[in-house]
Amino acid sequence: MSTDAGDPGAARRDEAAAAAAGGAGEAAAPRPLVAYFGRPGTFSHEVASRRFGQSADLAPRRTISEVFDAVAAGAATYGVVPIENAVGGPIYDTVDQLIRREGTGAALVVCEELSLHVTLSLLGRRGVTPKRIYSHFVPLKHCGDWLRQSYPDAQILEAESTAEAVERAAQDGEAWAIGNKGAAAIYKLEVLVPKLGVKGENITRFFIVGRAEEPPTSGGRTLLLFGLDHRPGALVSALSALGRHHINLTRIVSRALPDSPEEYLFLVECEGSTSEPAFQEALALLQQHATGVRSLGSFRVSQKYE
Repeated sequence: MSTDAGDPGAARRDEAAAAAAGGAGEAAAPRPLVAYFGRPGTFSHEVASRRFGQSADLAPRRTISEVFDAVAAGAATYGVVPIENAVGGPIYDTVDQLIRREGTGAALVVCEELSLHVTLSLLGRRGVTPKRIYSHFVPLKHCGDWLRQSYPDAQILEAESTAEAVERAAQDGEAWAIGNKGAAAIYKLEVLVPKLGVKGENITRFFIVGRAEEPPTSGGRTLLLFGLDHRPGALVSALSALGRHHINLTRIVSRALPDSPEEYLFLVECEGSTSEPAFQEALALLQQHATGVRSLGSFRVSQKYE
């Protein structure tokens, strides 16, 4: 599949596709529209491009919330959002959108999980001593120490996304940015350092969210959401219910309830599908130890893009 991440016309094509989708009218079998977080040149844009290729139109959205809004309203068929980075940890904006929308008319489910081996690049203009260096908070966690060591006099500033960071650097003659090297062509900057060294593998995982489940015929994973009574051993009892049926956990994230900060909701990703009898038995047992147990989708786990 082709990728538009390094194409200078990607921004114009993505915006045109979004506008065209609104005027399709009664056209038969319209192309699906895929909303993604950030601007052309982000890693979300790269993943959306590589996953859907020429089979869908891509539409950038400024925030993760706007991606969810587009899919929930039917303006987009799917949304592509990051869920976790190997070093930065969970992307809590995505976690919170999944949790807050559950039980409402705007609830979405996970349809697929993808991952990308992220290569971070330093972008800017040669011959300039940077006074400011922009990036998203996750790359800054990877490269912050190196930046402070290499450019001690530069301000390290956080942006909404890596593409926004690159755009700011393009508009600021004394700034550089860390982001996707494909963004350099879009924003007319140079790739100063093609690959910044980071500790360990820099993997970012993404969810494709939609309005209806698309469970795999076998295998895959399921995302569960539940609460717990405020008592000793409650979490151990809940997870043991899954363990008794040999359900392997792959991710667990907790979030305090806004109106009751001592109570938590748990977002648990595990292997298996709600269509499998053994998984259904595990859920029945989990319901005896947890409150409000519900599935946010059984989904396939697809390839890792290098």
